[in-house]
Amino acid sequence: MTMTLPVLEQQVKILSDQYQKESGQLELLKQQLQEKQAELQQVQEDVAVWKQVQVLLGKVSEFAREQLKKQIEATVTAGLQAILQDDEIRFVIEMATIGGKPSADWKIITTRGEQPITASPEDAHGGGIVDIVSLCLRAALLELSRPKPGGPFLLDEPGKMISAEYLPNVAEFLKQYLKKTGRQGIMITHHEPLAEVADVSYRVSQENGVSEVERL
Repeated sequence: MTMTLPVLEQQVKILSDQYQKESGQLELLKQQLQEKQAELQQVQEDVAVWKQVQVLLGKVSEFAREQLKKQIEATVTAGLQAILQDDEIRFVIEMATIGGKPSADWKIITTRGEQPITASPEDAHGGGIVDIVSLCLRAALLELSRPKPGGPFLLDEPGKMISAEYLPNVAEFLKQYLKKTGRQGIMITHHEPLAEVADVSYRVSQENGVSEVERL
């Protein structure tokens, strides 16, 4: 077969189109990988927080455990209601004994109509329920652990999975929590609504491998 210029041009076009298509697929896969890595990191952080709550509940007497349980439920419920602007949603802890040790399970109860809807935070849809619960549990742990930990409330990308519409409410919740507890908050975030609530904010940008810090 004689390879004429038009034939070669056609083959080049076919190969070029194939390359562009596969390059686009590669970029999509890279983006999906980054998203899954972010989700995995969030899940790992949530598991760590929930394990701390399990340990906290397991170290106290039955009477103290019930009081602690009520305080955690009230704190997380208040956070959920404030962030989601929904007075019909509640966080509850269901205690059980497994292998002779106390164990806690978390539930989200939404009261609408005649029959309340009960679901785990992972199955409760809307607004990033798991992320909100995890944030509120961290806040509760700081105040209810004994001895009470000192120092600031460190927040690394809070609200990664929370719907954008609720981020201003997250900012207000954090502001009120820090004001009430007298704690300092140090936060890293890409979300403007969260950055805007800070008393002092810095923007860190990078160009050609050099970081620049600008006070806002």
